[in-house]
Amino acid sequence: MTDNDNFLDRLRADARQLRFEPDEMMSTRIAARVRERIAADSQTGIAQMLARWFRPVMVSLATLALVATLGIQWAEQSHDASAASLDSMTSTQSVDISVGGDTFSVE
Repeated sequence: MTDNDNFLDRLRADARQLRFEPDEMMSTRIAARVRERIAADSQTGIAQMLARWFRPVMVSLATLALVATLGIQWAEQSHDASAASLDSMTSTQSVDISVGGDTFSVE
């Protein structure tokens, strides 16, 4: 257990050198950027604010419409392909069944 404690102490000492300590200038810059962003957002008009919300909604709806269109197209193609193959199998082949000496033909 003491080896593990020594390892953790050494790890903490090594990590202490790598720790990032922001100075006052960094916090001042961050605060200035936040204030600038808030001021820029408050000066935008109603149209820009609505456009900022409307664009992602329209992109989501367009994506949903595209996925629905592709899904419907895929479902129709797979349905048409299975129906065509079933029709082609039944129309070209006839089945002859013999029961009790009688032969029946199924087409």
